[in-house]
Amino acid sequence: MASQSPNNHYVIYRHEKIGLLHILSLLAFRRSLANYNFVECSGEKHVDLKNVQVDVHTARTLLVQKFFSVISKQLMIFGRVIELLLNLISINGGIISLMWKALTGSIKIPNSKAANYRSIIALIDDRLNFYKSESWINNFALIELREGRLYKEYSDLAMMASKVAYENAAYIKEAVTDHWKMHFVGFYSCWNKFLNNNTTQAFIFTDKAEDAKLIVLAFRGTEPFNARDWITDIDLSCLYMGKLGYVHIGFLKALGLQDETDYQKGFPKELDVKPDQPIAYYTLREELKSLLRKHKSAKIVITGHSLGGALATIFPTLLGMHDQNDVLESLLGVLTFGQPRVGDAGFRDYVNSLMGSSYYRMVYRFDIVPRVPLDIPRIAPFKHGGICMYYNGWYTRKVVEEVPAPNYFDKEYIAPEYANAWGDLIKGFFLGITQGKYFKEGIISLLYRAMGLIVPGVASHSPRDYVNARRLSKIVTKTLFYDKSLF
Repeated sequence: MASQSPNNHYVIYRHEKIGLLHILSLLAFRRSLANYNFVECSGEKHVDLKNVQVDVHTARTLLVQKFFSVISKQLMIFGRVIELLLNLISINGGIISLMWKALTGSIKIPNSKAANYRSIIALIDDRLNFYKSESWINNFALIELREGRLYKEYSDLAMMASKVAYENAAYIKEAVTDHWKMHFVGFYSCWNKFLNNNTTQAFIFTDKAEDAKLIVLAFRGTEPFNARDWITDIDLSCLYMGKLGYVHIGFLKALGLQDETDYQKGFPKELDVKPDQPIAYYTLREELKSLLRKHKSAKIVITGHSLGGALATIFPTLLGMHDQNDVLESLLGVLTFGQPRVGDAGFRDYVNSLMGSSYYRMVYRFDIVPRVPLDIPRIAPFKHGGICMYYNGWYTRKVVEEVPAPNYFDKEYIAPEYANAWGDLIKGFFLGITQGKYFKEGIISLLYRAMGLIVPGVASHSPRDYVNARRLSKIVTKTLFYDKSLF
């Protein structure tokens, strides 16, 4: 894509306007996407879409978006009911205890804002403690960063923070202060002007209250029962962002984009933020600046799982676009887990030049999310950046340039994806025996794994697998290519 593009090059897919007839038309006639009213595009993106026929992968993506759009409310209600029932059982000591308390009229009612209330993510995996073998727990003396040290020393911390980010503010604060013995700075629920709601959540903590050496910013990821998040993950919409290249519009909106057709208006260097409508990028940027003024020798780690990983990746590039060198110079690195693609080759090159070996991207087996949005030439040429640490199960990992089945709908990998789901489910029953009680799985986790038998790749997206793989895997070999013999 041309580097001298004007400010208003974009393509936006309005999923709310997509009808089944549109999908059938795309599959039957392979017409140009520029001919449909649910597509808005400008500049070179209009030329691209006008001169290329749509492929079946694009049609499938739009169909999945339409499906999630239709079931959005039902999925949200279902999720709330499931979480409420599971928390009701949990805080009352189990099913038998709940029945007894029902008879005696002493049932405890879950409070979704209380520290003992857990999301489905924590119900699947409630582990909070860091792994006992991690050396950094008692040593935050940050020496010069060496290749691989960011992953080795901080990926367990980053993964736990990414997992905890799915919980409410009280739960997060208790995890940071009581379990990790660190300093909780704040929980942030930020405004998305296009959704007219606070849809972006993140939290910040430091290793200690005074003279901190480490600052961690963790973004919340894709919530399992939030159809809007899934629609965003697979969305093909993108906006030209100058030297950043083309970037996923949905993730930009989550960080505070103000104009979806012009990046300079969308992300001005400074923005007046209303106190009751905090904007993620500007609010978190100022919080980090404030912390760096207080903790002058501190280093920053930014992390996130799923959609949170996408936000963690884009955040420093916006700092670079705005020449926020005071924050960038203190950035130790970015660690993401199961993140979707966020930009084109131009964005990949920019983030790689900005971050170098300080950006690690973890992918567990056939996790669905790192394989979306699809990489479709001219229509949606999304690329991954960073150093990719690929987990081939819980026991081996490898640095690769590309993971197997880079696009989710690759037919070649359907059988391996189902085999992966069966393998993880069966091994999950015995993990507590083979690896110790810390890795024992409960019924909720095993039921979630069974979902992979229906939709391959969904179960592999669980933060639990990333925690297990980080703690159990050994490096196989270091390479820059994908070797099929390992899979």
